[in-house]
Amino acid sequence: MERLQQYQRHNIILDRLKNGEMLSITALSREWGIPTKTIQRDFKKLQEGNYGIVRADDGKRFHLAKQKSTQSKTSSTLKLLDSFSADIGGNFYTKAQNALKRTEPYVNTSFYTRIDIEDISEKASLIEQIETAILQTRTIAFNYKRHYRPDEVKRYTHVKPYKIIVFDGFFYLYSQHHNYFPSFYLKEISNLHIEDRTFTYDENIISALTKAQNIWFNPKKEPFDVTLFVDSTIRIYFERKPLRNQFIKKYPDGTGEVTFSVTHKREVFSLLQKWLPHTKVLEPEILQYEFEEILSDYIEYCRRS
Repeated sequence: MERLQQYQRHNIILDRLKNGEMLSITALSREWGIPTKTIQRDFKKLQEGNYGIVRADDGKRFHLAKQKSTQSKTSSTLKLLDSFSADIGGNFYTKAQNALKRTEPYVNTSFYTRIDIEDISEKASLIEQIETAILQTRTIAFNYKRHYRPDEVKRYTHVKPYKIIVFDGFFYLYSQHHNYFPSFYLKEISNLHIEDRTFTYDENIISALTKAQNIWFNPKKEPFDVTLFVDSTIRIYFERKPLRNQFIKKYPDGTGEVTFSVTHKREVFSLLQKWLPHTKVLEPEILQYEFEEILSDYIEYCRRS
């Protein structure tokens, strides 16, 4: 069996625990052919990541702590969804209201939410077409206007629609076109037609999507680990809202090291820009040097402007 990387072991452990399994360090060591100390470090990191992993009564195995599901919690969840849909507005809110009120006849919410997401109400019929194509696994054709060539409209055909995705508040169609996996900005799609062709999903590509940090991910590239240093000003935000596949090492002075996997360096640069000047890349170092060059170019641009 090919030796598993750390991020792969962590994902497998979490998936199996979520499926209700109880896992032991010794059994995993035998199964994967790696030392028990390596598995011990895996569980230590995962427990630091606040995934709810606890030891079983026998002290030898691990499982996920059970969470109680109550009618009250369900009601609160529906109210929160109602608030989210109100913030998006438009036709989306109207449709969401109808669906929510069928589930809970009277939604009087205590929540006020302000989510950073674009209004796609005018694209409701387009979204319904895409949903139909996805459910029927049929290819689509459409016109597309690229932002860097606003006067040019390109016609795409035989596109395999995978998912409608949202990254950083923007809606995209995640798809396959020939051997590429482009993410089309939803608002620039027009004149969509569902073709007679059917297709089969590449499950590996769908799996890659679930691990993406932002729109810059590349599903055809092998993931690699990145470790960021985060100062005491922002560490709490990585604890409250973890990145995908995140593992955090905390220090007594309030700082920390955040490790996660990416497939493209721009996934990292986007995060660094968001959290300037409170973080930097520890590993791989080359990314820190490249980002510093980007900042230098920006400063020089500001000086010339």
